[in-house]
Amino acid sequence: MIDAPPDQSNDFILEIGGRVVGKAGCWRLPEIGFILHPDYWGHGLAREALSAVIESTFARFPVQELTADVDPRNQACLRLLRHLGFRETGRAGRTWFVNNEWADSIYLALQR
Repeated sequence: MIDAPPDQSNDFILEIGGRVVGKAGCWRLPEIGFILHPDYWGHGLAREALSAVIESTFARFPVQELTADVDPRNQACLRLLRHLGFRETGRAGRTWFVNNEWADSIYLALQR
């Protein structure tokens, strides 16, 4: 986040009671992403944060769409993004090497 150019970034820290619990935003436009501590999963925080990020990003930047790259095993993330209006635009295999294994990608986009 520190290295992201301000004209290409719209990133936010998620804090509850003085404790950092995650982040949401666009580190590099137009890709949106988020990470949340597992203790806070299932409470609607990611939906609330991403809704605000989407509104803020479309208000501040002339992007025509936001994109996301999701591991197909992360069904909760896919449900959330689809609920927010994202639609699948493609798939690819073996795109990320994480924890000593290859992961695939589902690509999604949200039009302005």
